[in-house]
Amino acid sequence: MTTVSIAVYMTADGEPVRDLLSHLGWVIGIGAEIAAAVAPGLPQAKRLHAALRTVIQLGIDDAWRAAQAGVLSDAANEASALLIANPGIGVEHISSGDYIAARIRDGVARLTDVAGAEIYADAGIAEKGGA
Repeated sequence: MTTVSIAVYMTADGEPVRDLLSHLGWVIGIGAEIAAAVAPGLPQAKRLHAALRTVIQLGIDDAWRAAQAGVLSDAANEASALLIANPGIGVEHISSGDYIAARIRDGVARLTDVAGAEIYADAGIAEKGGA
C-alpha cells in the first residue's frame, strides 16, 4: 500500500496510469464488498463504492486526475484496513477484485461493471408510491 499511496500523490495530472488504477480498483473493490457485507448502506460502503466508480472513470478516460489523489489514497487505505480486519470476507471477493483490476488494466472497464447508486436506494420508497 505504501508504494501505491506514493504513486497516487506523485503521478502527474493527465498521465495514463492503468497499472496504478488497476491496483486501486482491486483493493477498493474488495474493500467496498467487505463494507457492504459488514455494514450495508452505511457511509463507508457508499464512499468506497463511489471511489471505485471514480477509478473506473479514470481508466475509461485513460488519464490520472491529481485532484482525486487524496480521496483515492484515503479510500485505498480504508479498504486495505477492512481487508486486514475481515480476511474471511475478503477472500470471498478476490476473484471479483481480480476481474475488475484486469478490466481496468486492459482498458475495457465500464461503469456498468459496478452497480450504481441504485443499490443504496431505499426499497420502501417504491412500495410507498415514491420515485
